[in-house]
Amino acid sequence: MTEALRLGKKAFTWGVVVSTIAWSVGVAALVTPLTARAQLSLTAGALIRGSLPAVYYYGSDGKRYVFPNEKTYSTWYSDFSGVQTISDSDLGTLSIGGNVVYRAGTRLVKIQSDPKTYVVEPGGKLRHITSEAIASALYGSAWNTWIDDVSDAFFVNYTAGDDIVTNSYPTGTLVKTASSADIW
Repeated sequence: MTEALRLGKKAFTWGVVVSTIAWSVGVAALVTPLTARAQLSLTAGALIRGSLPAVYYYGSDGKRYVFPNEKTYSTWYSDFSGVQTISDSDLGTLSIGGNVVYRAGTRLVKIQSDPKTYVVEPGGKLRHITSEAIASALYGSAWNTWIDDVSDAFFVNYTAGDDIVTNSYPTGTLVKTASSADIW
């Protein structure tokens, strides 16, 4: 056997070995995140966080939804006792689906660049309260203490609805009468 042929066979063998290793590592890089996600057992509605303080809502679509701030979180939950801590690598496997909006009926909202005050209805629909008289009739004389400023950056997560021009409660408003312990 000639020297050139022997060197050619050696080069071919090493090429096959290197290609096989590269292919194996490539497949492992693709399979590992899939198996990691399969081992992560979360149920829809879970509250999760990694090593940082940010809390997310885990949706039925397998995505995580961001609470933009603690005020938004507190319209949905009274404390952080139900939050599960998961590894940052597991958290990283979950795509972000969007931002959580204020829970309907819990607070009034506005942005600093617009003087209008809005009611939040289910699905993040905003309805402008057209007068102080209507706001006072619906939410009492201290209605203005129920207003939270929402950052302009997060205001785009809401959709516009019809203006409120009468004293009827918007969809999703939480109402409690003085004679009952129930909230409607």
